[in-house]
Amino acid sequence: GENQYFQLPQCTISSNPYGGATGTYGLLNCIAIQNGAISAVVWFYLPPGGQGVLLSFQSAQYPKSPYYYTPWLYVGTNGYLYAGDYANGFVQVSTPISSGWHIAVIEERAASTSGPYYIALYLDGNYIGQSSTSNLPQLFGPANYPYDNIGTGWAIAWPATLGGWFFFNGYIALVALYPFVLSSSQVAAIG
Repeated sequence: GENQYFQLPQCTISSNPYGGATGTYGLLNCIAIQNGAISAVVWFYLPPGGQGVLLSFQSAQYPKSPYYYTPWLYVGTNGYLYAGDYANGFVQVSTPISSGWHIAVIEERAASTSGPYYIALYLDGNYIGQSSTSNLPQLFGPANYPYDNIGTGWAIAWPATLGGWFFFNGYIALVALYPFVLSSSQVAAIG
């Protein structure tokens, strides 16, 4: 259906080892902050002309306008799949994507509690690339992100987005979250 999404559960972070904020976070942030890493596997169908946010985290929930937000994994209006975060600038990996069924894997990890931080993207079992930053990315909580969504995200100013709430117009069959970085052989085995 149109404008459907699912909100992930929340947790309370009472001590943030990365020097960020404490308080209420959504599940993606909770896993990353508590484990130093997260891998998310998304199995989805992209229709012709498909676009929208698969996974996101933000400071306010639809239909409100969040002040802090990251469309973590999305298909842009330009036919590219984007995986990334914001850390005093966009830190993204992207690749062209065709319509049909796909398995995307986004991984984000901290090498230490002071960084650097790495984001990797796989598509259909193939390693696409990695990007890194020494700045604290939003996933590790410089501010509170209580709302993590499947199927939408706030996306103003991000590359190849419509601005505002950017709903995914295809089908998401499965989302699996892991509190560690999957190896390339583990990713290949998922497909």
